[in-house]
Amino acid sequence: MAQPRVANRPAQAREAGYRPADRESVELNPPSLTWVAENGAASYQVQWSKTPDFKTAYSATGLRFNCYTHDKVLSPGAWYWRYSYTTAKGQVSDWSTVRQFEIPGGAVPFPLPSEAERKRLMPSGHPRLFVRPETLPGLRAAAAGEYKEKFSVLRAQADKLVGARLVPEPREPGTATVKTDMTLLRNWWKNREQTMQACTEAETVAFVYMLTGEQKYGKEARRRLMALAAWDPAAETNFRRNCEAAKPLLHRIARVYDWAYPMLSATDRKTVQAVVQRRIRDAWVSGEVGNGVGAINSPRNSHGNRTFHKIGESAIVFFGEIPEAGLWLDFALNKFYAVYPVWSDSDGGWHEGLNYWAGYMSKIVWWLHAMDVALKIDGFKKPFFSHVGDFGLYVAPPGSPNQGFGDLSHRPPSGWGHFLDYFTRETANRAPNSVYWQWWGEQWNMKSGGGILGFLYEATLPKPPAPRAPTDLPTSKLFRGTGIASMHTTLLDSADDVHFLFKCSPFGSMSHGFNPQNSFQLNAYGECLLPACVYRDWYGTGFHYKWVHETVSQNAVLVDRQGQIPHGPSPGRMVAEEHGEGWDYFCGDAAMAYGGRLKRSLRHVLFIKPDIIVLFDELEAPEPSTFQFMLHGFSEFRVDSDAQTLSLQQPKAGLLVRYMAEQPLKFKQWDGFNPAPLRGEFPNQWHVEASTVATERTAENITLLFPYKGTSAPTVKARRRDTPQATVLEIELNGKKTRAGFRKAGAPASIEAASLKIEGPVSVLRP
Repeated sequence: MAQPRVANRPAQAREAGYRPADRESVELNPPSLTWVAENGAASYQVQWSKTPDFKTAYSATGLRFNCYTHDKVLSPGAWYWRYSYTTAKGQVSDWSTVRQFEIPGGAVPFPLPSEAERKRLMPSGHPRLFVRPETLPGLRAAAAGEYKEKFSVLRAQADKLVGARLVPEPREPGTATVKTDMTLLRNWWKNREQTMQACTEAETVAFVYMLTGEQKYGKEARRRLMALAAWDPAAETNFRRNCEAAKPLLHRIARVYDWAYPMLSATDRKTVQAVVQRRIRDAWVSGEVGNGVGAINSPRNSHGNRTFHKIGESAIVFFGEIPEAGLWLDFALNKFYAVYPVWSDSDGGWHEGLNYWAGYMSKIVWWLHAMDVALKIDGFKKPFFSHVGDFGLYVAPPGSPNQGFGDLSHRPPSGWGHFLDYFTRETANRAPNSVYWQWWGEQWNMKSGGGILGFLYEATLPKPPAPRAPTDLPTSKLFRGTGIASMHTTLLDSADDVHFLFKCSPFGSMSHGFNPQNSFQLNAYGECLLPACVYRDWYGTGFHYKWVHETVSQNAVLVDRQGQIPHGPSPGRMVAEEHGEGWDYFCGDAAMAYGGRLKRSLRHVLFIKPDIIVLFDELEAPEPSTFQFMLHGFSEFRVDSDAQTLSLQQPKAGLLVRYMAEQPLKFKQWDGFNPAPLRGEFPNQWHVEASTVATERTAENITLLFPYKGTSAPTVKARRRDTPQATVLEIELNGKKTRAGFRKAGAPASIEAASLKIEGPVSVLRP
């Protein structure tokens, strides 16, 4: 029989792929090695060596997942790695392509404890989750002493629950798969909320029992735990039928079991263990986990990134008690080390937007805390967590009228204090920007965490840093890993800010980060002047998928009234970034997102602060086409076709728009949504299409945006001058003259055009 061969195929867009990439300089020591899952692999082998011939190599064998992180740091310098696999019949493949990586001297030590080390570190008894047997006396003392008042809130909640009616098991059929049946949709979410309530109540009394030892709480915790264990795992909380109702039961039963452990009989424990086993087995074979391999190989499953650490919590609690718990723990740790966070790189951004960033960060703190307590793993060594708060700070400054791109990003961030508190406490002495995150949270009136975790943070973690206003930070930032550029005149208060948010993402329009490439939003002086449509009635409805996710609903470009490929890995990339005195410049390339309709799609964004924004679109289609430039607002635009201008007025601010295309544009305006949402609570939007008339292969369009405070519009004069090497703008705003020039592709790096010296891609001259 022929030897199996490693495919060595390129990674698909949804796959983690090969990490480190060839010749990559890594940030962590050791780096997590990941590779594309091989068909027919039952296990993997990996080697790493200081020489490409692997004559002296280190090896790891019998690996369950397509990744590996060593349990010791490696010496700095160049390293080489490769992998192979073994089939279920014991056949061993050839070796993969050899890849090289570089460990710099300053790489952060972050080894993954071996299975033997995990066994040594794990408490042999209970509790294990957020509390260890040896730390329990100190926590009890804190609850009775310094933090008595904080703990008394939990005790009062537990007192009300003793003997109270149990939350019943969800029985009303619900599903999110039938988008037109509102009863099923409402029941689907109601069943999740019902489950959450039942789990929270059981957790509360179990935690209070653990800290007081009082039998009344212990008996109540047992009653509620056994009631949860009696819920039918094949009914409305089944993972396949309703993953949102099933997820809490993957780990919160474990919390109650852990904290109320002394109150449980041997029979009780076996009953709970069997239930947890069944529920995690259901999740394990789902598309979210894919037997562990799927969640690591193709990690860009939004729900899957909320599932792995829940399984991890149960793995900690049942380690040594349920046979599979060791496998569950190995999966959760490998997932975190190798491919989390999945929607960002180290800069703290989040592809799915600020609302989903908040949702996932509010959950990952549980896992960070659990790993730290049970296994002494400091997850904050991952560079992402040293920048995690920057995303909120730049995307939603205090008083922002929206929260940027992504699903549900119209919601205010005021309720996010419970996880921000954890981040600022943990990074107070190692993330320089944590002082600004603390300030940002206070400006939004975010309250520190309540409930059990809030008490644990206050009683066991460092004090949060003193807040500091970001007066010394740059007012603009590119989150390169997600392709989001956030430009401001000030970070201190949206009432005084002009905020331009631009996106050209390497993640395409996958998942909840659906907004198209080279799209943007404009906020000014506390008003959202040019919004993106980020509303959602229910996930996947006609309104959500056929309007919100389509390019036509965003401030972006259409070709023959067709947009970018939705719902997929249609990538964009930031290709230029420059900053000067009083201005920011970015350029995004969105050509690949149009599915062949465009050969070239560059959008240059020049923000001349505080009140001039220049959009310069360079477009080239393979066939003669028309091009549409979309803008959206919360009120009707005033359109002047002759002057090629738009104007928009909101209560606190307004906007002038002037188009400077090669040929006059034709305008069309309408309002509403098509199709309409199933729920009607969203504010109406008006849409303006500015379209070329003649079909051409190319178009070079300039759009000038002039936001202003109040209701008095400025006076504007503008002139465009094109030369073989550059496009130059002469702008007069309220009598103040500005000149800006864009160097054309192929022109020398330093040129003079229309009496303006241009060095680099763009130049700005203000007297």
